[in-house]
Amino acid sequence: MVMSQYKMVTSQASELLSQLTARWKTLSSGTRAFLKVGLPMIIMVVGGSYGLERFSSLRYDVQFRKRRIDKDLEEKFGWKKKEEPVTLENQFETVKKEVDVSDWENIRGPRPWEDSKEFQMKMAELRQKRKQQSEMSGQ
Repeated sequence: MVMSQYKMVTSQASELLSQLTARWKTLSSGTRAFLKVGLPMIIMVVGGSYGLERFSSLRYDVQFRKRRIDKDLEEKFGWKKKEEPVTLENQFETVKKEVDVSDWENIRGPRPWEDSKEFQMKMAELRQKRKQQSEMSGQ
Protein backbone atom coordinates (compact mmCIF):
# COMPACT_ATOMS: atom_id res chain seq x y z
CA MET A 1 0.00 0.00 0.00
CA VAL A 2 2.73 2.42 0.96
CA MET A 3 4.78 1.48 -2.11
CA SER A 4 1.90 2.19 -4.44
CA GLN A 5 1.35 5.61 -2.88
CA TYR A 6 5.09 6.33 -3.14
CA LYS A 7 5.11 5.38 -6.84
CA MET A 8 2.06 7.56 -7.46
CA VAL A 9 3.63 10.57 -5.74
CA THR A 10 6.94 10.15 -7.55
CA SER A 11 5.19 9.81 -10.90
CA GLN A 12 3.19 12.97 -10.21
CA ALA A 13 6.35 14.80 -9.16
CA SER A 14 8.19 13.70 -12.28
CA GLU A 15 5.27 14.84 -14.48
CA LEU A 16 5.21 18.21 -12.72
CA LEU A 17 8.95 18.55 -13.14
CA SER A 18 8.75 17.76 -16.84
CA GLN A 19 5.96 20.32 -17.27
CA LEU A 20 8.00 22.99 -15.45
CA THR A 21 11.08 22.32 -17.56
CA ALA A 22 8.99 22.51 -20.72
CA ARG A 23 7.54 25.84 -19.62
CA TRP A 24 11.00 27.09 -18.64
CA LYS A 25 12.27 26.34 -22.12
CA THR A 26 9.39 28.26 -23.66
CA LEU A 27 10.20 31.25 -21.45
CA SER A 28 13.49 31.69 -23.25
CA SER A 29 11.66 32.89 -26.33
CA GLY A 30 12.12 36.66 -26.77
CA THR A 31 8.82 37.82 -25.29
CA ARG A 32 9.22 36.14 -21.91
CA ALA A 33 12.99 36.44 -21.53
CA PHE A 34 12.42 39.02 -18.80
CA LEU A 35 10.93 36.33 -16.55
CA LYS A 36 13.91 34.05 -17.11
CA VAL A 37 16.74 36.59 -16.90
CA GLY A 38 15.51 40.01 -15.76
CA LEU A 39 13.28 39.09 -12.86
CA PRO A 40 15.87 36.88 -11.11
CA MET A 41 18.45 39.63 -11.49
CA ILE A 42 16.14 42.23 -9.98
CA ILE A 43 15.32 39.87 -7.13
CA MET A 44 19.04 39.27 -6.52
CA VAL A 45 19.87 42.99 -6.52
CA VAL A 46 17.04 43.99 -4.20
CA GLY A 47 17.47 40.94 -1.97
CA GLY A 48 21.24 41.43 -1.86
CA SER A 49 20.84 45.05 -0.85
CA TYR A 50 18.43 44.10 1.90
CA GLY A 51 20.68 41.27 3.08
CA LEU A 52 23.79 43.46 3.15
CA GLU A 53 21.93 46.09 5.13
CA ARG A 54 20.88 43.50 7.69
CA PHE A 55 24.35 41.97 7.99
CA SER A 56 26.11 45.32 8.30
CA SER A 57 23.68 46.57 10.96
CA LEU A 58 24.21 43.33 12.87
CA ARG A 59 27.97 43.82 12.67
CA TYR A 60 27.81 47.35 14.09
CA ASP A 61 25.34 46.32 16.80
CA VAL A 62 27.72 43.59 17.98
CA GLN A 63 30.66 46.01 18.02
CA PHE A 64 28.63 48.50 20.04
CA ARG A 65 27.70 45.85 22.60
CA LYS A 66 31.31 44.71 22.93
CA ARG A 67 32.47 48.27 23.63
CA ARG A 68 29.91 48.86 26.36
CA ILE A 69 31.35 48.02 29.77
CA ASP A 70 29.49 47.61 33.00
CA LYS A 71 29.70 50.73 35.20
CA ASP A 72 30.61 48.67 38.27
CA LEU A 73 33.59 47.14 36.48
CA GLU A 74 34.76 50.59 35.37
CA GLU A 75 34.76 51.84 38.94
CA LYS A 76 36.31 48.62 40.31
CA PHE A 77 39.28 48.58 37.93
CA GLY A 78 39.61 52.34 37.44
CA TRP A 79 38.72 52.30 33.76
CA LYS A 80 36.90 55.59 34.00
CA LYS A 81 36.68 57.14 30.57
CA LYS A 82 37.27 60.83 30.03
CA GLU A 83 34.07 62.79 30.22
CA GLU A 84 35.34 65.50 27.89
CA PRO A 85 35.84 64.46 24.27
CA VAL A 86 39.16 65.24 22.60
CA THR A 87 38.71 68.07 20.15
CA LEU A 88 41.05 70.40 18.34
CA GLU A 89 40.00 73.31 20.55
CA ASN A 90 40.69 71.37 23.77
CA GLN A 91 44.12 70.32 22.55
CA PHE A 92 44.91 73.90 21.54
CA GLU A 93 44.03 75.14 25.02
CA THR A 94 46.30 72.58 26.70
CA VAL A 95 49.21 73.43 24.41
CA LYS A 96 48.56 77.13 24.91
CA LYS A 97 48.89 76.67 28.68
CA GLU A 98 52.13 74.71 28.36
CA VAL A 99 53.92 76.80 25.73
CA ASP A 100 54.41 80.56 25.72
CA VAL A 101 53.32 81.57 22.22
CA SER A 102 53.55 85.34 22.76
CA ASP A 103 57.35 85.51 23.13
CA TRP A 104 59.18 83.82 20.29
CA GLU A 105 61.77 84.57 17.66
CA ASN A 106 61.88 83.15 14.17
CA ILE A 107 65.31 81.60 13.58
CA ARG A 108 66.03 80.39 10.10
CA GLY A 109 67.78 77.05 9.90
CA PRO A 110 70.92 76.67 7.80
CA ARG A 111 70.71 75.63 4.18
CA PRO A 112 72.84 72.70 3.00
CA TRP A 113 75.28 75.02 1.23
CA GLU A 114 75.59 77.44 4.18
CA ASP A 115 77.81 77.23 7.25
CA SER A 116 75.83 76.09 10.29
CA LYS A 117 77.98 77.96 12.81
CA GLU A 118 75.69 81.01 12.79
CA PHE A 119 72.65 78.84 13.46
CA GLN A 120 74.39 77.00 16.28
CA MET A 121 75.47 80.28 17.87
CA LYS A 122 71.91 81.66 17.81
CA MET A 123 70.56 78.46 19.33
CA ALA A 124 73.21 78.63 22.10
CA GLU A 125 72.23 82.25 22.82
CA LEU A 126 68.58 81.26 22.98
CA ARG A 127 69.36 78.45 25.42
CA GLN A 128 71.34 80.80 27.63
CA LYS A 129 68.50 83.36 27.65
CA ARG A 130 65.98 80.69 28.61
CA LYS A 131 68.27 79.35 31.32
CA GLN A 132 68.73 82.85 32.77
CA GLN A 133 64.98 83.50 32.67
CA SER A 134 64.25 80.24 34.46
CA GLU A 135 66.87 81.03 37.10
CA MET A 136 65.41 84.52 37.55
CA SER A 137 61.87 83.21 37.89
CA GLY A 138 63.02 80.46 40.28
CA GLN A 139 64.59 82.95 42.74
